[in-house]
Amino acid sequence: MQAPIRFGDFEVRPASREILQAGVPSPLGARAFDVLLALVEHRDRLVTKDELLARAWPGLVVEENNLAVQVSGLRKLFGPNVIATIPGRGYRWAAQLDEAANGTRVDAPARAPRHTLPAERDDFIGRDEALQELQHRFVAGARLVSLLGIGGTGKTRLATRYGATRTAYFPGGVWFCDLAPARSAEGVLNAVALGLDVPPGRDDPVAQLGDAIAGRGACLVILDNFEQVARHAEVTLGRWLERAPAARFLATTREVLGIVGEQVQAVAPLPPPEAEDLFLRRAAAAGRTFDAASDERAAVRPLVALLDGLPLAIELAAARVRTLAPRALLSRIGERFRLLSSTGGRTARQATLRAAFDWSWDLLRPAEKLAFAQCAVFEGGFTLEAAEAVIDLSPVEAAPWIVDVVQSLVEKSLLRCRDDRFDMLASIQDYAAEHLRSEDRFAGSGVAALRAAQQRHASWFARFGADRAVETLGVELHNLVVACQRSAAGGDVDSAVGALEGAWAALNLRGPFKAGADLAEAVSAMPGLQTASRVRTLAVLGDAQAACGQHAQALANYEAALAAAEGDAPRIAQLTGKLATTLDRSGRPDDAWAAHERALAMARALQDVDLACAALIGLGLIETDRGRTDAALALLEQALQVADGVRDRRLLGNVLGNLGNLHLAVGRLDAAAQRFEQALRIGRELHDRVHEGNSLCNLGWLQLLQGRHEEARRNLEGALEVARETGHARLECVVLCNLGMVHGTTGGLPQAIASYDAALNVARRIGDRRTEGQVLGYLGQAHARLHAIEQARACLERGEALLDELADRISLGVLLCARAECEFLAGDAGNARGALERAAAIAREAGVGSDSELAMAVAQVGDLVGGSGAGVANVG
Repeated sequence: MQAPIRFGDFEVRPASREILQAGVPSPLGARAFDVLLALVEHRDRLVTKDELLARAWPGLVVEENNLAVQVSGLRKLFGPNVIATIPGRGYRWAAQLDEAANGTRVDAPARAPRHTLPAERDDFIGRDEALQELQHRFVAGARLVSLLGIGGTGKTRLATRYGATRTAYFPGGVWFCDLAPARSAEGVLNAVALGLDVPPGRDDPVAQLGDAIAGRGACLVILDNFEQVARHAEVTLGRWLERAPAARFLATTREVLGIVGEQVQAVAPLPPPEAEDLFLRRAAAAGRTFDAASDERAAVRPLVALLDGLPLAIELAAARVRTLAPRALLSRIGERFRLLSSTGGRTARQATLRAAFDWSWDLLRPAEKLAFAQCAVFEGGFTLEAAEAVIDLSPVEAAPWIVDVVQSLVEKSLLRCRDDRFDMLASIQDYAAEHLRSEDRFAGSGVAALRAAQQRHASWFARFGADRAVETLGVELHNLVVACQRSAAGGDVDSAVGALEGAWAALNLRGPFKAGADLAEAVSAMPGLQTASRVRTLAVLGDAQAACGQHAQALANYEAALAAAEGDAPRIAQLTGKLATTLDRSGRPDDAWAAHERALAMARALQDVDLACAALIGLGLIETDRGRTDAALALLEQALQVADGVRDRRLLGNVLGNLGNLHLAVGRLDAAAQRFEQALRIGRELHDRVHEGNSLCNLGWLQLLQGRHEEARRNLEGALEVARETGHARLECVVLCNLGMVHGTTGGLPQAIASYDAALNVARRIGDRRTEGQVLGYLGQAHARLHAIEQARACLERGEALLDELADRISLGVLLCARAECEFLAGDAGNARGALERAAAIAREAGVGSDSELAMAVAQVGDLVGGSGAGVANVG
């Protein structure tokens, strides 16, 4: 099919592979164009997925979601109703074609288009959005667009692709001018004369070339590799813009040209799907294909991610597949500059990734080289404030302002700026670090320069502080961790402890908790740790271990810190509160109560509202577990009032979550929902993953009691993901138990038992006896319903003993209902009635409402047992 195809205000030209909308070109990727043609050619029938995959990816094995991406792009361009989906089978063209007009109108010029573009040697992959943005800029009136990016991003290929698909719309031609050899204004003129295929003038060559361009009318001039002659842009390109008003100019550059009229379009690395597609296409060209389900295919995604999505790096890596499969390439990524080299026909600056970066390095001024290399010591990006503290330009005579140097590195594509933060691609950072630690790369480079930069980095982040780490939502986590690690390795105690506290504050927001414990262990093992530093380190170590569920170890470290903190009243108060919480989670509620009371008294004496709020929460939780709901409510409401004045909004979210749990326990579901939703909003506002996970768990449990099983499952699965990402063992345990309840309620008893067993393993591993007792109750009930009575009784007896010992009255009541059901199913009506009466008595003592879990369990089992003559008092 070669004749133009028309529908609506669109025209598709198969011969030139172009699309016009109302006469204006609309870019479309090669894959999407192939899918479009296949659908239009077979518009009288369904086109299967296999047919479309074979048409767009001939000879390759790709995942179906690649096809869905292309169809989505077509619908975005043409409208949602032009392509119909036949579920599970394929697609069908649904738009009405203008059959009368199709093939009868010829708008393209009869003569062959004029250009000096290099021929494309292989398939062009992706970049649909970039091509579309470029087209929109020119249609909107741009005269000069600079494609900006570091070496290897594919700027030249994007520019030539744009020119090759637009020759019909530039009757004056598309002229490709390679400025790579140019080093002066004269070099620019020679390169442009060559690209335009005109002899260079002698009198005023700039004016003569401008006249030549103007004489071609509506033409496109591509100026490739402008960065090394950017200083000559105004006296050459600037004058041509004035002399040739109908011409359009497209420059590729690693540095902003900075002339009037320039529009800058950054060329980003390839997104993951396009990066994978490029690797697979180039690997296939090298003779290797990978089955979609294989381990080698699975390694492609992380491989291209570590290659930063840079097309040059991906193509060089794909060329290696003749000897190294993707998994082997992935394992050698630390040697990327040796690995990513080519002996093929590439130009010198494209033969290796290092050469591509060397091209940019050679264009830097001394201060820029010095700053660029030192930026390598940051991890996860940095702020301008941090750059001013860490980058030292004193070796440079008349050193420029660091702000100007950072801006220049951004304009040269060596740094990226995102939301007031700067960062580097991983490949660029490796390259910068090599220059910093190697001798003779610039004045003063070498190991000493590396260590000095790392020390300035550690010193800055040691002063960052825990409060600021939380206020900035943990964005400096990686910098804080690496500052702590470097300081610990170098024996700098003060910097190590300071960075540790900031790192733990960030890790406590989103995990993983084990990383905090490992970091604190390393700092605690440093020689020369003085008393004050030791107390601070043990406090962090205890916090991290408690978060990991290692309660015994946490208690030991809190006690050791308390013993060493003599005379430091604020620190003693904080440690006492932490100790109290961990005692409660270790199943020692009486000891926990006494410690919370001591912490509350100290907090009031110190007028520390944060600590007072935490102590009130702890006391309220103990009263909740004891079934004294009125006393618990009074304490938590008091904590809520105090929380209005605290600095730590996490505490407010904590109060709200625990109030919600209390309301839920006594059957006030609407009040519980309100508190849970408030807590969830605070967790997300603070980017606190742990708080978010707790809130999702609580909401899931509430929805389960309301019979909203699918909503409950979704929220609980979200909470489980958070728990496992952060390493929050206690949350994982509770979520697994609640998921077991979802399975049990919806009839999946074997799945329920598997979830309960998993929860039980976690509870026992972390020594959480209360949760262990609760899980045993639910597990015993599930076994009873499967008529495994002896297993059920063993679980219920062990669970009852634990909950009775811990004085957790409400949980005990729920377990007794499960025991009543078990005994009834075993045929022992007397024991069933006895267990049910005990549960009902607990419910009355606790004052629970009819919508509480305990009241519903009593009512449900009462109906069951009542059928055999047993009765139970109404619990209200």
